[in-house]
Formats: sequence, structure tokens, C-alpha cells
Amino acid sequence: MSREPIKYNVSELSYEFDDDYVCPICFDIYYKKEVYQCKEGHCSCKDCWIKSLKNKKECMQCKTKVNSFNELSRVRQVEKFLLKICVCCPYSFKNIIRVYESEKLIKDGGGCNEIIKLEELDNHIENCSFRFIKCKYHEKGCNDKIRYNENETHISKCEYRPIICPHCSNVYLLKTIEQHYLECPSMLIGCKECNKKIKRGEMGNHLDKECQEVIIPCKFSQFGCNDKIKRRNLENHLEQTNHTKHLSTAIEHLMIKNDHIKHLSAAIEHLNIKNDQQSNMIEELVIKNNLLTNSINELAICREYKYKWIISNYSKINHNVGDTLISPKFGYPNLFEIRLSKNDVCVGKLSVFIYSSIEQKNMSFSITLLNKDTKKNKIQTLNNIEILESQGRGWSNFIKSDEMNKENGYVTENDKVEFEFTLTYPKPMPLLS
Repeated sequence: MSREPIKYNVSELSYEFDDDYVCPICFDIYYKKEVYQCKEGHCSCKDCWIKSLKNKKECMQCKTKVNSFNELSRVRQVEKFLLKICVCCPYSFKNIIRVYESEKLIKDGGGCNEIIKLEELDNHIENCSFRFIKCKYHEKGCNDKIRYNENETHISKCEYRPIICPHCSNVYLLKTIEQHYLECPSMLIGCKECNKKIKRGEMGNHLDKECQEVIIPCKFSQFGCNDKIKRRNLENHLEQTNHTKHLSTAIEHLMIKNDHIKHLSAAIEHLNIKNDQQSNMIEELVIKNNLLTNSINELAICREYKYKWIISNYSKINHNVGDTLISPKFGYPNLFEIRLSKNDVCVGKLSVFIYSSIEQKNMSFSITLLNKDTKKNKIQTLNNIEILESQGRGWSNFIKSDEMNKENGYVTENDKVEFEFTLTYPKPMPLLS
């Protein structure tokens, strides 16, 4: 259990400190300080000598020449006599844990009364049974500073001490346990009607359904019986009182209720039939919607195609005049292809043509030869063209063959050539009657 830190001046612990034990420069008692004197016998603490000699090489009191700190002699006898002075324990004061340093210490009749030699003070402070410590429950909120010998008494009364509720077994602080007892759902309390001990949380159910001393209305109260009896007398009341009239009223109510149920059942059945009809209508609408969607898709199909054609190992393709490299077929259904020739009828020129397997009209065709510098992309476009079956349309002089290399950027580092192209042609027109 850690001791609370305290601040004090040793001069506050005794009236026996005369001028022989006080530094004439800083006016502090020599306690835990080294004392040095000049050759004339004038004493001061080590710290004051060091500070003074930085400014003037002389004694601060008699002005005797002192060239360095090494010329001084230590006065061990003063230090030794000082440690034999008797002082009171700091824990003899009630306010030794000060809020303000200027606060005057106040004696406590219940504090430590021991008188100790100054040389034994530190050891006594650490083990004094009157030392101040934190409460065991300070982390739960207790800020009281208590004396070590009062610890057990304080803990037994500390309002932050945890208490286990004997009724619900949950843990509460001493400061809140009384309020909890007033609310604990597991605490047994006496029923105001039958005095039976019932858990507080179950009391409502007990009064509503179980307690035999509670006064309740007759079961036929809604049919005209106004008698009120204790629950334990209900059976006798039903046996001894003529409820024929009330029973007839109950039967009449049940018949009316039964008719309502029949009407409700019929209405539900009608709604179910209507719901089935609506479900069938929804299914038909879904089918029609799917057919319409398919029709729209058929009208829109093959309107526009955007593709990329990548030719690998370009530098290894050796073409004679008239040889062509043919792309995979595309379009719907695989109507088109692109043919490329390194040496078409124009030697030294790379040609690009698009071919169709059937006749096409009003076609638009755009093709781009990609360059690593996009500003140098080679783009060609044909608008509103006609492509006859097995006859291509395009460019026999698309680009010079010797420009197709890595240095110019048209061939990639891994020896590939890439074309992007867009093909557009009109939608099929619907048949008109």
C-alpha cells in the first residue's frame, strides 16, 4: 500500500535549529547538505559556495580570497551534530499533505507523537503507522487520505466498497446499495393482500393471476353480473349464484361473434381468390414484359461494336505481297473481320480492310493504331459506306511499313501491335403491315 507523498521543511519539525545549522546565504538548514568553510571558519552550504565562486573569488562573509572550491574544507562535525537533533514526526500534523506550500501545519492529537533523531527521520517516515495512504478503493472514486493504522476501519465504512446484493448476487457500491434494495427485482417483499413473500419483480403477475386474497370481478361481469369477490371464493360464487340470464347473454354474444367470424372468413376467402387472380395477372405481366424486353434487345442488337485487336509477335510475321493477317470474327452473328497486310499491292505500305460475310449498307467504321504516345495514335474513319459480300473497305496505304517499330512507339516492348475500332450500322427496321 503506497504512501502518499508529503512536502515539509525540516525546520518545521523542531525549535532546536540555531544559526550554526543554517546556511547564512540561502537560509536553509544544512540537512542533507554538505557544509564547507573558508580558512577563517565561515561556513556555507556547497551549492552556495559554487554559485558564489563563479562570480567572485572570495568568501561571501569575510571577503577572504578564495581562488577555487578546492581551497575550502568540509565541516563534517556540523553535519554530524545536526543529524543528532531530535525532531517530531511529520505525521504529527493533520495537514501534512498540503494543498498550498504556504499552508501552516496544524498539530493532530490523533497523529504520531514520536520524537526521532534527524538521521532516522527518513526510515521512520516510510514505516510510520500514522503515515497517510490512499484508500484501497481510490480507483472506484474514493479520494479520502487515511492514516495507515485507520485503514481497516475506513474500508469497513468506505462508501465505495463493493457489496454483493444477497438477493440478486449483483455487485454494487456501499453508497448505492440502499437505493438498490428499494428497487431490487429479486428481493422478497410481502404481498399487501395475502402477506406472502414474493419477489418484487414477480409481484405484478402474482396480484393479477395468483393471489387468492385479491378482489376480482365475476367471470360474467361483461354479461351483467356486477358481483366482486376474492379470487379464492370465485368457484363458490359461480356454483351458488344463478347466472342463467348472464349465460344466455354470453351465448348470444358468442353467436353474434361467430357470425362475425363467418363473415370474416368469407371475406378472407374472397380476398384469397382475388389475390390469386392478381398473382396470375402479375405472372402474365412479367411474361409480357420479358417478351417486350427481348423484342427491344432484338431491335437494338448489333447497333454498335467496340473492340480491340492485339497482334502478338509482330516482328516475326513475314508477309509476301498479297499475304494477309485476319482478325477473329466479330459482330452479330460473326459477320465481320479485319484483314491486315504488311505488303499489299503497294510495297512498303501497311493496309487495313474490313470485310463482311453479307452485304451491308450505311455502315460506319473507325480504327485506331495505338502508340505509346497517345498524341501519335493513327486514326482512320469511314462513314456511310457500303460493303459488298467478300469485298472489303479500308485503306491500302494506312501507314508505311517501316514506321511500324518500337522506336516510333507503334510496337510495344513485348512485340505487340494494338488496334482499337468501332463498327456502327443501323438497327433492323420492324416489318410494317
